[in-house]
Amino acid sequence: VLVVGGGPAGLEVARVSAERGHKVTLAEAGDRLGGQFRLAGMQPRRGQIIDLLDWYARQLSQLDVEVRLNAFLDADEIIEFAADTTVLATGSYPTDTGFQKAIPHVEKLPGIELGGVFSAEDVMARRARPGKRVILLDEGGNWKGCGTAWKLAEDGHEVTLVTPDPLVGKELQRTAADYPLRQRLAKLGVNFILESAITRWSIEGAEVFCFLDGNTQFIEADSLVFATPNIAEDSLTYDLQGSGLNVLNIGDSAGPRQAPFVIYEGRRTGLEI
Repeated sequence: VLVVGGGPAGLEVARVSAERGHKVTLAEAGDRLGGQFRLAGMQPRRGQIIDLLDWYARQLSQLDVEVRLNAFLDADEIIEFAADTTVLATGSYPTDTGFQKAIPHVEKLPGIELGGVFSAEDVMARRARPGKRVILLDEGGNWKGCGTAWKLAEDGHEVTLVTPDPLVGKELQRTAADYPLRQRLAKLGVNFILESAITRWSIEGAEVFCFLDGNTQFIEADSLVFATPNIAEDSLTYDLQGSGLNVLNIGDSAGPRQAPFVIYEGRRTGLEI
């Protein structure tokens, strides 16, 4: 079994397949296991994610899974490997257009080409250097946006969190993080703007449109950070069509979702191989 991608789905399918007696090779393009899930573990109060990834590394070692880091495989290399089953778990990537589900008729955010716009992944991976004043657009209502806002605020940035939802952290309701997360953001000075979207970006800041009253306000900012749904990295699925290989596509590369769902899919796939 060849598993391409060492995120949560890839780790779980490799673990379960190896437990069932298969000879498994896991190829990860990065220098560490975990993919973007590891970035989530770098957010405040989420160190348990790093603990989980360390547990996976120990499990794969005990199960004699061959782990290849810094191993970016293209379609030709996968075909040459000629595994009995190839599992693609190549994850997803953030959009670079500033598209927002709340205003689907706007395909590309006006002004995004001016720069100063980053993804939450760029921020957590330290590929971006946001300015002092940051607007963070959170369309997911989950840890991706809220945790990044928390990290930025703890690092001394002045953060304004904009969301189309009626409350911050909508998807975290009925969890232990629900009220304490919003309380912590408020204590860090994060400003909440609810039921709104960003309609234009400039080097001075952003225009924010309120769905409730139809008014637009201008928020001065140095940087804009997007925490919006990702796009599946499924190019290998198409490149391997007609190869004759038994190819399975799982995890975010089949459809971006939260980690528990892709871990479950990885387990189910491992049991079926």
